[in-house]
Amino acid sequence: MATKSEGIQRLLQAEQRANVKVAEAKKKKQKRLKEAKDEAKKEILMFKNNQESAFQEKMAKSAGFGDDHTVQINKQAERDAQKLDESLHINRAAVVDWLVNLVADIKPEVHRNYATCGFA
Repeated sequence: MATKSEGIQRLLQAEQRANVKVAEAKKKKQKRLKEAKDEAKKEILMFKNNQESAFQEKMAKSAGFGDDHTVQINKQAERDAQKLDESLHINRAAVVDWLVNLVADIKPEVHRNYATCGFA
């Protein structure tokens, strides 16, 4: 009987050691997973920051490019407006006289549709 109980004790001790080793392995696995997660988060954050800085750099370059064109377009618009103002001041009297003559000089005529119907 002593040998049977010794054998059972050995088996129980071996089972306990196996349980301890399995628990240690689980802890190590959890630790590795946590480290891998943290490392992945760091890499994602670095990638995000790099992409954001590259985007901001491109936006700064394109914003400067657009500002140059905007300034040129605004200058051209101001030049065109000045030309129109000058033309207005030069031709204003002539245009007003021409319009007054058109309105004041009435020439009675028979409308072409009325004339083609044979009433005239």
